[in-house]
Amino acid sequence: MFTHNLKIAFRNMRKYFNQTLISVIGLAVGFTCFALATLWIRYEMSFDGFHKKAKQMYVVYRPSSPLQTETDYVRYHFNPMAAHLKETFPEIADAIPIIPGWSGTKATVDGKEVAASVIRTHPSFLRMFDVRILEGNQDFFTPGSNNIAITREKAIQLFGNESPIGKTVEITWAGEFTICAVVSDMSKRSNFAFDFIQPFGAYVLDASRYWSTAQGENVIIELLPETNIEAFEKKLYEHNVGGQSNTGRMTVKPLPKLRYTDPNVAREVQLKHIFIFGLSGLLVVLCSLFNYLTLFVSRFRIRQKELALRMVCGASTFSLLAMLSVEFILTLMFSTALGSIFTQLVHKPFLALSGIRMNLSTIYGESLVYFAGIILLSLFAFWLILFIFQHRNLHLPFI
Repeated sequence: MFTHNLKIAFRNMRKYFNQTLISVIGLAVGFTCFALATLWIRYEMSFDGFHKKAKQMYVVYRPSSPLQTETDYVRYHFNPMAAHLKETFPEIADAIPIIPGWSGTKATVDGKEVAASVIRTHPSFLRMFDVRILEGNQDFFTPGSNNIAITREKAIQLFGNESPIGKTVEITWAGEFTICAVVSDMSKRSNFAFDFIQPFGAYVLDASRYWSTAQGENVIIELLPETNIEAFEKKLYEHNVGGQSNTGRMTVKPLPKLRYTDPNVAREVQLKHIFIFGLSGLLVVLCSLFNYLTLFVSRFRIRQKELALRMVCGASTFSLLAMLSVEFILTLMFSTALGSIFTQLVHKPFLALSGIRMNLSTIYGESLVYFAGIILLSLFAFWLILFIFQHRNLHLPFI
């Protein structure tokens, strides 16, 4: 029976070749655009949302200069800002300074050089970012020391199965450091991903000095669960640090949204444009499905006598529905296969444009999930239309 239905489906697809080809290409293009856009959106929104208290974590911003507008904000602060905010605002459970890693940094061990992300931060970082010390001690937080912590993954890359504790690593632009601890790395994507943790200078611990220059610290605060964020933002905006210039009108942004809301990160494509691109792909899919279903309805009316004759000859309602469904399922399968080819062709420029770090097999896997979701919805719509028409035109009861 299946072979028979398959032959009929191929015969009809060949008979209406142009319409079938347009439907397949339209669905494939729509599938690809929608899947890649959705993957991109999900990737952008996946940063730092996995922390236990992510909903309470915020990044503090300040105006870049007293003369600029309120939209010209930066997240680089004066040295003691984190300590000052924690002491000043009772709504803040904790606050830490972080100097993110610089691109182009290298770590060298016995002539072996690898790319490395090195951050400088405060001991509270371990708690706020769910990072644990797996081996060694916290001496890498001692201000001004030459101790450093390394992640387990980077330790294996540099030292294999040997313990890295006590060994020396040279960091570009920073000098040589002694590894005193192995720490867990971020379990998922983070705006503050790292391979090494380096100590701050001693000045960071003194909250009453060094307001003269901003040293590149990002300030991350953790608010108490019951905090009214709107009221807190108003207090922070009106607060000025002891009359210091350029330290008023501060605001905050949720840490999980930092990736796509930071005004100082140059982006070729804004998140809203990705949404538009994804919606465009979905519209192409819907238009292609509408076109196919319109043609299907026309064919269904043309074939009423044939289908009625099959019923007289003993064909069951289920067998007729199966026969009509095979052609639609084949169209969707061809569209999926063509969409996979399109994904293969565009994945390199897509990765370059989006900045996503993901291999082709992962892209295929996630894209097929989106393809499958659209296919299931399409089949539901198709069978609903099929049931309605078989009941009205063939006068058959619903199954």
